Amino acid sequence: MRYIPLIAMFFAATACNEGGGKSTYNAGAYTLTEQYHLDADSVFRFAARKDLPEAEADRLFRQAIDKYRNKKDPAGALPLFRQSILKAPRAAAFFEYGNALSDLGNGDKSLQSDMSTKQALQAYHIADLLGYKPLSKLLYNTACIYAKMEQEDSAFHYLVSAIEFGYTNTDQIYKDQDLAKLRAHRWRFDNEITTALSGASDPDRLLWKLFSREFQPLELPVVFDLKYGEDKTFDDVTYDFEKFIPEMRDGKFSRDVGSEFYYIGSVQSTPLYTVVTYAVKDVMMDEAAPLCYYLASFDPNGKLLDKLIVGGHRILDEPFRVGKITANGDVEVKKFAVRYEKDPATSGYAENKMEEMNEVGVEYFAISADGHITPKSAPLAMK
Repeated sequence: MRYIPLIAMFFAATACNEGGGKSTYNAGAYTLTEQYHLDADSVFRFAARKDLPEAEADRLFRQAIDKYRNKKDPAGALPLFRQSILKAPRAAAFFEYGNALSDLGNGDKSLQSDMSTKQALQAYHIADLLGYKPLSKLLYNTACIYAKMEQEDSAFHYLVSAIEFGYTNTDQIYKDQDLAKLRAHRWRFDNEITTALSGASDPDRLLWKLFSREFQPLELPVVFDLKYGEDKTFDDVTYDFEKFIPEMRDGKFSRDVGSEFYYIGSVQSTPLYTVVTYAVKDVMMDEAAPLCYYLASFDPNGKLLDKLIVGGHRILDEPFRVGKITANGDVEVKKFAVRYEKDPATSGYAENKMEEMNEVGVEYFAISADGHITPKSAPLAMK
């Protein structure tokens, strides 16, 4: 694969327009200022702190996404992205910040536009270093930046790398206005794209592989209760993989704003099926809302076979579930009636004490030989 960090060469040869120095040191801990928010070393030193206000950064990030994607206001979103980054740097924030900076320069040849484009590359570079996923989308957007800068060799390099790392939207490649100048070199464009796509002959299956490999094996047995995620950090599932998660497609709220999705882990993997767990948080309900955990099975091509809620709930009126999954594929789901000090629908979950949690039922399931999640009678014991 071609992905060699040309973007790093750009930074080695170009002084950072918005800070090339280091972060300041204050009271024994690194701080990050707006002047240095695109300096990779400063960002990494600051991100290493353990006391960053993650929830506040997430809130600002969602506001920025809302303004950028839903209100179509990239200029208005930039200050919010910066505020989020200065609270707690995240790969997704730098990626979307780069997108907004790139959009700001579209169709404009001014000095400010040129600066925004270079800053977009800097933001993508930091998003890459922070582990943004899927890498294919980051590489594709980087190719678009270089194409707009009329740096054709770099643009082709990143476009081919994007395809090799799983970018599958060929319709977008042939219609994207950002790549228009690359398509003007018709013979080279067709040859580069055809060669790259030949290594990804089944784009849908490749997308499934990119999605499924992010689920690391879970240590079984596992219990998805209120305490499960307290000491864990989960990676986000992006909307590039919405075909595998129905809740992404039928959500009530705007994309990227109403719900957050997380990889939890792999339960079983055989030649016939793969069983994983993912989680959903309805942040529009409340940032402190508990996660809802899903057990889902897929065939070898990524077609959803079955799914089951094994922890939490998506609707307040439903029982709260606590699920246990064992190594042999047995699943126990206990249901609880939960009463809080205040109604979560109006008062939220933060600083809202749970006063009662009474069991109201239990169900048992098993993962069948073909990968379906089937009901079963109560076992003698869940081991």
